[in-house]
Amino acid sequence: MQKTVIKKAVKANLEWFRKSGVMLPSDGSWGVAERIVITPGNEALDKIYSHFPAWTPHDGWSVIEQRRADCNFEAALMFFLAYEAFQDRRDYETGGSLLDFLYFRSGLLNRNLEAYPAGSWRWSHARWTPTIWFDDNGWNAVIQLILGRRYPELNARYDMIGWGLKLADSLLEGFNRAFRSSLPGRPDQWADPTGAWTGRLQLPHWGSLVGLALTLAHQVSPKPGYAEAVERYHLYLAEKPGAFNASEQAYALIGASWAAKVFDHPLYHELTAVLGDALEARMDPETGNIPAEHFEAPVGPHLADTIYTVNWALLGFQNRAALTGRRADRSAFEKLLKLVTDIQDQTPEAHVKGCWRGMYDLKRKQWGGGDCFEGGANSLYSGWTNAPITWCLLMRWMDRSLLDG
Repeated sequence: MQKTVIKKAVKANLEWFRKSGVMLPSDGSWGVAERIVITPGNEALDKIYSHFPAWTPHDGWSVIEQRRADCNFEAALMFFLAYEAFQDRRDYETGGSLLDFLYFRSGLLNRNLEAYPAGSWRWSHARWTPTIWFDDNGWNAVIQLILGRRYPELNARYDMIGWGLKLADSLLEGFNRAFRSSLPGRPDQWADPTGAWTGRLQLPHWGSLVGLALTLAHQVSPKPGYAEAVERYHLYLAEKPGAFNASEQAYALIGASWAAKVFDHPLYHELTAVLGDALEARMDPETGNIPAEHFEAPVGPHLADTIYTVNWALLGFQNRAALTGRRADRSAFEKLLKLVTDIQDQTPEAHVKGCWRGMYDLKRKQWGGGDCFEGGANSLYSGWTNAPITWCLLMRWMDRSLLDG
C-alpha cells in the first residue's frame, strides 16, 4: 500500500477526533467521549440513551459522553504514535492532555480503595455504580506499560509502569480466582466468583486481553505467576481454537502473537499460526472482509464490523506478519488494511468525516447493517474502532508493529 494513502487516512482520522465533537475541548484536556451515535433511523437509540445516560444532542447525532479509561488510553497511544510518525508536536501534546485527564482529572483510577482491585480503572466517569471490566482493564494495563517504556518522561510524570504492574497483579488475582472456581468441563463458568471483576474469561474478548496484560507485565517485570496464567489460558485456547467465532479468534490472535514474541514458546507460535490461518480462511477472497459474528452487533458475512472484528483482526494480522516475516502473512494484513482504507468515511460533515463507523455493508457499499445498543453502523467509537485502526496504519507507515515495544 502506498504511504501517501496511509498518511492521508491517518491525518483524516486525527482531524475527526479534533473536529467531530467526540473530543471536547479538542486538545484532549477533558478526555475523549466513548462514541458518536447517528440518530435518524437508529433502532437502538432508546436503549443507548437508557444504558449510557450522559449525552450531548446535536441535529442528527449525539455524543455519548461517558469518559472511559480504555477509550482514552487507546486514543492517547494513537496520538503518541502519530507524533513518532510525523513529528507534529501537537500530537504529542494531545496525547499528554489525555493522560493528564486520566491520571489527574477523571477520578477513574483506584489509587487506594480496598473494596476494589488495586490499580484498576472503573468503566466510566459518569456511572453511578462502578463496574471493573476484565477487557477494558486489560487494555489499560497494556497501554500504560507500552507508553511507560517508550516515553521515560511520561513514566516519570504518571508512574505508568508502576500502575500498569499494579493493575496486572490485580488482573492476575481475578484470573486465578475465576480459574479455581470454574467447574471441570464447564468453562462457561469462568468468571470471578467475588464479582470484583466483570467479564467471561472463557471468551478471548476478555480472557486473551487479560493474558495480553500479563504477557507485557512479564516482559517488564518477570513473575512466575504471570507466565503460568498466560500458559494456562493458551492451553485452554489450544484445545479448541475452531470453536470460537471470527471476533473471538481475532482477540485470541492478538494475545497469542504477543505471547509468542515475549515467551518464544512453541505453544504460542503454533497457536498464532492456527488462529491466523483460521481467520484468513474466513476472509472474503474479493474484499478481504471477515464476517461479522459478534453477539453485541448485527451479524452477516457481508458486514464489516469495525467494533469487534475487522479492527482487531487487523491488529492480529499485523502482529502475525511481524512475528513470522512471511510474505503470505503480510499479504493477508495488507488485504484487510486496504479494505479499511477503502471504507473510511468521506462524508463532508465534521462529525463523521475521516472516521470509521461501526459497520459497513459490502453488498450495498455503504455504512449499514443495523444497530445494537453497543454495536452496529451508527456507533462511531473513539476507542475500540478509530484509535486501534489508526495504530495499525501508523505502525505500517513506520514499517513496525506494536510487538516492537
